[in-house]
Formats: sequence, structure tokens, C-alpha cells
Amino acid sequence: MLLTDNPVDGVEGDRFGFGPHARVLCDAIEMTRDLPLSVAVYGSWGTGKSSFMNICRSLFQERGIPVVSFNPWKYDQREEIWHALIQTILDEIARKIGEDPDAERRSRLQAARDKAAGLGRTATWLMTRKAVVPLSGGLVSTADMDALKQTWDARDPLEYRHVNQFEYDFADVVDQFTEGGRLVILIDDLDRCTPEAATTVLDSLKLFLGQASCVFVLAMDQQVMTDAVAQRFNGDQEVGRKYLEKLIQFPYHLPRVTFESMFGHLRDEVFGLGNDQALWELIRTAYGQNPRRVRRFINAFNLTVRSLEMHTTPSRARMLHAAILLTIRLQHPAFYAMVSRSPEVWVRMEEASDGDRSRLRRDEMDLADQDLDLMPLLYATSSRRPGMKFPPPPGPAEIDTLTEVLRVTAGAPATGEDTNEIEAVI
Repeated sequence: MLLTDNPVDGVEGDRFGFGPHARVLCDAIEMTRDLPLSVAVYGSWGTGKSSFMNICRSLFQERGIPVVSFNPWKYDQREEIWHALIQTILDEIARKIGEDPDAERRSRLQAARDKAAGLGRTATWLMTRKAVVPLSGGLVSTADMDALKQTWDARDPLEYRHVNQFEYDFADVVDQFTEGGRLVILIDDLDRCTPEAATTVLDSLKLFLGQASCVFVLAMDQQVMTDAVAQRFNGDQEVGRKYLEKLIQFPYHLPRVTFESMFGHLRDEVFGLGNDQALWELIRTAYGQNPRRVRRFINAFNLTVRSLEMHTTPSRARMLHAAILLTIRLQHPAFYAMVSRSPEVWVRMEEASDGDRSRLRRDEMDLADQDLDLMPLLYATSSRRPGMKFPPPPGPAEIDTLTEVLRVTAGAPATGEDTNEIEAVI
């Protein structure tokens, strides 16, 4: 009944037409010879970045290109993220070598596996000592080097050497592991991290972008990451933008999901109005081409319809009223509160959306001027608009019924008392 917004696992799960675009990007990455390379997959919240990354991962795997996936959202400390990124890459290299079914290749790559383990121990020591500053490119202070030397002289001089040779040793491990090819590292959910955590990941890439044959593909919201970097520089957006420009060698903007593909994929999931042109006009206007927002709306709408069905089968007009009021509640809370107090305001605002503001009161006019998306929504769902067949705004009794239902189905805490109120009112 409820739709999830979990990303698809690979090409076979692609429902929104990302596959051809992902192939073009993967082709370009595969043909690039001057490595390392950093690629940003830019897209706003809910537009399918994780699904796109998973499709890319499956395409690389089909081509025999080794891939490591990393999600920094699980970590919140600078040292944890730095260490987790390095350790994830090194552990994955060691695991893939150890599980290689070709015994000859496994034996041939044993030296690379051993070196990866040594680098992992070095990274662990640095994380424990909190001596690493990603912006330094892996170099540590003289005092820390002295402490490191005292600690490890009696153990393994090779590990001491790894500290200032990290990027070169890492490049050597990658070269041996890929046998002269490339390693693709997919980093997702950067824009879900705290600003400090997100910028730490970006800083850490400087350890790898000097020597290794790696391709880093980072999925993120460009503006969110610009804001995150800008926080470090007193909110200077220009500095944040230039930082990303210098770090990201190829910016790729995620193709928008077509509305037709969303309709084709989701219409059978909508209760009652799955093929209704008016409902999908509402969705197009209010939620655009953002799959996550559309799914969340459909979930709330389906629960609302099911709640209304507890008493009787709702009419088309009632379901459309519920859909519009649900959208108003989610996106225009000030207007929703106004309608809840004075239902007749809906009629006046609908008239105003068509150009007639003569009956608006001062507070209603102020709201229309302040909430720039409200009037387009009311016009798009207006009974006065030709061709769409939206019902006129509901009366006070209907609004009372719907607001009681929405109090439970649209995000407010649902209690037994709320359920009893719904059963009583509908």
C-alpha cells in the first residue's frame, strides 16, 4: 500500500529512463585516459541520484571495472569519515583480491593485498592519533612524526614510511589491483551529511587526486554543497562555488525524470483516481518531476482515501478536494490554517487566482503576495479553468471532515483518539 523511495539496485530496476544517460556517462568515464578524475552528479533532493548511481555501479560491474561504494552519511566525525573512506576502499580491494576465483591472479596480487593491509593500519593509527588533516594531503607534523617513529620503530619501519608516502603507495596498490586499469569510487548522500562532514569528504579526496588511477563519482545537491563549503568561509557563496569548481573536474547534471514516466509507473498505485487527468495536473503543478515528493504525496493521499472509505465510498469530487487540501496542508500551511478557520476564503482565493482580487481581504491579499506558489496552484486546480473538470471549492462541512482526516493521514501524530474522531465525523 505504501510506496517507498528506496533507490533501484541497477539497470534492471530502472523505471524512469536513467539507463541510457548512465551508459553515456559510464562510456565517457571508461574512455578517459588522464586519471585521476573527479565527477559530480548534481541533482536536487528526491530526484533519483542514488538510483542513478546504482545504475552506474551495475554498468561498471558488467564491464569488469572494479567499483567501491561509500556512504559518508553513516559517520559524523571528521576523523571517522576520513578513516572510513580510506578503509572502505582498502578493505574492498583486499576483499576482491581474496575472493578472486582465479588462483593465479590471486597469487599475483598478493603483494597489493599486503600493501593495502599496511595502508589500512597506517590510516587506523592516524585516525586514533587524530594527526591527519585532510587539507595537508596526508602529511603530518614533525611532533606527530616523532611520536609515530617512537611507536613503530620497533615494529615495522614500512608502516612509518607509509605516512608521508600514503598517496604514492595507494596509487601503487590501485595500479596493481586494476592491472593498469581504473578503480571507480561512488560516493553518495553527501548532501545529507552535516556541512563539516560533507566538506571533510571533499577535502579527503586530495589524498587520492594526485597519483592514483581512480575515478571518484560524487552524488550531491550542488547548492547544498556550495552552502556547506561557504560556511567555512563566513558564508561566502562565491568561495564555495569556486571550491567545487576546482575539485570537480566534470560536473554532470542529473537528467530530469519525465512526467510521463512517473505517470506510467505510479498511476496504478493511486487509489480511486489513478487515471484522472485532474489529479495528475495537480501533481504536475505541485510536485513537478521529483519522484520522492510524488511518492510521498501518493502515500498520504491513499491513506486519506482509505480513511474516507471507513464510512462510504468517496465521490470523485471528495477525493479531489482531499488531494488539493492535502497539498495545501503540505506546501501552504498558512493558507491551510486560514481555510480551516474560514472555509469561504478558498472561494475568494480561487477567484483571485483567475485575476479577480476584488473580494480579497487585506490578510488574504498579503498571503497571495507572499506565497508565490499558492496562486498558481489554485489556478491549476480551479473549477473555473476549462478542460480539467475540477470541482468547486468545498463548503464548511466538507472542509471540517477533510481536515479531521488529514490531521491523521498527512503527518500529524496518529492516536486512538484521532481515529475515533475520524470514524465519528465521516
